[in-house]
Amino acid sequence: MKVATLIRAGMLALATAAAPVAHAADMKTIAISTIVEVPSLMDGKQGIIDALADRGYIEGETLQIEYQNANGSMPTQQQIAKKFVGNAPDVIVPITTPTAQAMVASTKDIPIVFVMVTDPLKAKLIERYEQPGANVTGVSDAAPIGQQLNLMLEFLPDMKTVGFVYNPGLDNALAALAVLKEEAEKRNLTVVESAAPTTNEVILATKKLIGKVDAVYVPDDTTVVAAMEAIVKIGWDVKMPIFSGETSGVERGAAASVGLNYYAVGRLAGDMVADVLDGKPVGTIDAVIAKDLNDKFETLINKSSAEKMGLTVPQSTLDAATKIFE
Repeated sequence: MKVATLIRAGMLALATAAAPVAHAADMKTIAISTIVEVPSLMDGKQGIIDALADRGYIEGETLQIEYQNANGSMPTQQQIAKKFVGNAPDVIVPITTPTAQAMVASTKDIPIVFVMVTDPLKAKLIERYEQPGANVTGVSDAAPIGQQLNLMLEFLPDMKTVGFVYNPGLDNALAALAVLKEEAEKRNLTVVESAAPTTNEVILATKKLIGKVDAVYVPDDTTVVAAMEAIVKIGWDVKMPIFSGETSGVERGAAASVGLNYYAVGRLAGDMVADVLDGKPVGTIDAVIAKDLNDKFETLINKSSAEKMGLTVPQSTLDAATKIFE
C-alpha cells in the first residue's frame, strides 16, 4: 500500500508540476513599442490589444505583452529594438515610422506588424503592399489629406496659403508633405513649410508662419504632434487657425479634422498579429492602407477653440460633425 500511495502521490506531483509548463507553452508573446505616447497612438495600441482578445489572445491568460515607450529618443528606441530581439517574442508590433524602422533594422527573423506608419514604402519597411514577403507587414494610417483641405476650406473659403510644420528627418512627414502639395495644387493653394527637427523647435517653427499663412495644418508627425497644445496656444494668441491631420488633435485644441479612427486602425493591425500567432507566415499577409478599407471618416470640431482662433464654424459643418467639443 505504501508503494502504491507513493506512486499515486508522485503521479499527482508530476501532473501538478506539468500544468504550468503546458500553460507556458500555450502562452504567446508580443512586444509593442512606440516613439512617444500621444492619444492617437495609445488609441491604436488599445485597438491592437482588443482585436487580439477577440481572437482568443487575452493579455495575462493566453498572451504576454511587453510594452516599451522610447520617450521621443531614437537611441532609446534602438536599445528597445535590441532588447526585443534578444527576448525573441512571437511578434514585434512597432507603432510609428521611426519605431518600425528601428525594429526592421534589428531583425530579419522575428515577424513584425507595423501600425501608424504613413508611407511604409518610402520608409523602406516593405517593397510592396501585396504579399510583402520577408518578415514584415502592417497598416498605413495615411491621412485623407484631400478631404482635410476641403474641411479647412469650409471654414476659410478664401484660404490661399497653408502652413506646414514638420520634422524633415521623418519619412512619414515628408510623405505627408508630398501629398499635401499635390492636393493643395488641385485647390490653387500654396503650402508654406516650416521645419522643426525636434519637439523643442516646434514653437519657433510655428511662430515663423505668423502673418505668412491663412491657416496651419499639423500632420501626423510625432515630433510636432507632441507639442500640439503649444501650437494651439499660438493659434489663440494671434488668431491663426490650426487644423490637425490626426482627429485626436481636435480634443487637444485643433479647430477641426476629418480622418481615421485610430482605435479602428489598431484593430486592423491586431487582426494581422493574430493571423501570425495562428501560424500564418507574416510575409504572405498583405499590408494595407487603412483609409482605403474604410472611407467613412470622422469629422471632429473643437468649437470653442476654433472661435478663439477667430473662426466661425459653418452650420453645415456642425451638422455634419461626428463629434463636437464645446
